[in-house]
Amino acid sequence: MSQYLFVYGTLKRRSRHPMARRLAASARFVGAAKIAGRLYNLGRFPGLQPPGTPEELVHGDVYDLGEAGPHTLMEMDAYENAESPPPSPYERKLSEVTLANGTPLTVWVYWYHGSVSEDHFIESGSYEENCEPPTTI
Repeated sequence: MSQYLFVYGTLKRRSRHPMARRLAASARFVGAAKIAGRLYNLGRFPGLQPPGTPEELVHGDVYDLGEAGPHTLMEMDAYENAESPPPSPYERKLSEVTLANGTPLTVWVYWYHGSVSEDHFIESGSYEENCEPPTTI
């Protein structure tokens, strides 16, 4: 079972959300990655759905959950489902991402199965609400 988690919204490394800090404190940041998908702005958080074309990519971060993986995943499941009444529109599934260096990796990903409006499609594939600006070198 994978001990990696791909995050694309309020849990991203640059997010100011308290749960992003919690994840960063309990897991090791692996790096940036992308996954085939469509990203939608759902208000206070985004939702990831399957791609319409192979060119549609969503950008995020991968964390190695290590030995605390099962406990951390329970915490992240509770967080992802807190905003939604049962049954939750988020489902954690194993999926493949591509790390920035081109390496494929099997990771846990939260897919959104609720309804979306194409008016809220994020064409860039990157959810930047509540994030610190990227650092440049």
